[in-house]
Amino acid sequence: MSKITFIDDNGTFVIRNPENYSGLYFPLAGEQGIKASITPNLGGDSKLDQNHFLLEPVSIENLHNNKNTRNFWCMIDGNGAWSVTGSSARQEYEKFTGQQDESELKAGFMWQELTRTSKEFGLQAVTSSFVSIDGSAEIMLVEIKNISDRPLTFTPIAAVPIYGRSADNIRDHRHVTSLLHRTQVTESGVYVKPTLSFDERGHQKNDTAYFVSGFDENGQYPADFYPTVESFIGEGGSFLNPEAVRIRKKGYRPGDTIDGKESVGAFAFEERALKPGETAGYIVVLGAVKEPDCRKAADKNAVIPET
Repeated sequence: MSKITFIDDNGTFVIRNPENYSGLYFPLAGEQGIKASITPNLGGDSKLDQNHFLLEPVSIENLHNNKNTRNFWCMIDGNGAWSVTGSSARQEYEKFTGQQDESELKAGFMWQELTRTSKEFGLQAVTSSFVSIDGSAEIMLVEIKNISDRPLTFTPIAAVPIYGRSADNIRDHRHVTSLLHRTQVTESGVYVKPTLSFDERGHQKNDTAYFVSGFDENGQYPADFYPTVESFIGEGGSFLNPEAVRIRKKGYRPGDTIDGKESVGAFAFEERALKPGETAGYIVVLGAVKEPDCRKAADKNAVIPET
């Protein structure tokens, strides 16, 4: 790893094109609660403990194989789609070529900041990832800047698959436990509360809600929601080429409920126009909380936690 450059006395370092290094990941955690791992393309997992995973449990081999990572897309009007994490079918194909995005990872103790630049789309994204000090939530702060010399219009779409169960279920009863999912769309995002926790401890009533919420720098909530894997990726699609990103289709609305499906915290914000040099900001909040009123848990965590 000769490309690491330390930039201060606190261990902060930078790496150029970090997605070119296999097996690279970092821890994210607060004083209690959420414990997560994250890669330069925002792979990894997030959990409360062995029996309560917000994101699908991973091993070192999953870091370069899994498609279902944290992601944030920009649908550029009339010009296709771009992933700020580099996790798209096109960007994966363009790795190690002259068309690869410019990217740089800056990281320190329990945080990372990914800067990705697309000359083709005229956009630069800075994605900061960390867990709030009290450990109540994982935060993605995404800042999109128009670096071109012309106005740009785009639709922002966040997507974080919600696993919502025990690590045991990754190899045992994966489909059966998805039938226990009770997914609901709120004004701020998507929450999932399985009816039971079904693993090697036996069948137990579940009291944990898993959620992904989002809002822009002005406090505006998303406009459309895609709370299940099938509604987001579409027939024949994948997380690297999802239908909801290929086409601007109508999504679910606040109050809608879906039972028995694999869940994803995916939602589209209103279309945004940026003049040259202008920046738009978005915040995505990931959490897993033990709370009887799970809708209240999702909504009350759709704020910027103290950091």
